[in-house]
This record gives sequence, C-alpha cells and structure tokens, in this order.
Amino acid sequence: MARRRTRARMARLVAAWRESQESQASFARRHHIPPWTFWYWCRKLAGDAAIMPSPRGPAFVAVDVAAPSSTPVIEVLLRHGERLQIAADAPPALVQAVLTTLRAAC
Repeated sequence: MARRRTRARMARLVAAWRESQESQASFARRHHIPPWTFWYWCRKLAGDAAIMPSPRGPAFVAVDVAAPSSTPVIEVLLRHGERLQIAADAPPALVQAVLTTLRAAC
C-alpha cells in the first residue's frame, strides 16, 4: 500500500535528498516514489526555507597557479602533428623510455 504523500512527509524527503548528494531519480527509486512525483515536490518545495540545505561554506576552492617554468623544453613533433614536450632537465632514463615507446609499433 502506498504511503500518503503529505506536504510534511515530502518536505522531509526533499530535505533528506538535498543532504544525500544523490540524484533525484535515484533517491526517488530508493524511496519507492515515482521520479516525476518527486521532481514535482522538489519544485513545489524549492522556496521552503525549512528544507533548504544549510550553508556549507564557499563553493570554490582556492588554487595557486604556478608561474610558467623558464626551463627549456625539448619538443618532439610526431607523425600526425602531435607535439610531445619534455622538460630539458628530465632524467635521461625517462627520455629514453619515451623514445623507445614511440618507436615501438602499437
């Protein structure tokens, strides 16, 4: 028997969904609610402050951007126009491994 979809029950479910970080469709299936019905209630209750998630802090993460390296680069032009750039101070074993791999038939 289907449970009644009262406003209070759906508000609790919408709040639980917002905290779950799960897709609407997946959450609805898990709770045996037709996805369109759940979508409707999410839209209907979107302005309800009681179910809005609490602020979790900034949505952006600080990133330090490194300045471009002034180290010279060895550039290898491949057959189909691809470019492979290797730092000039790369270990010789790495350069040898790259060249050996490129010469091998794929």
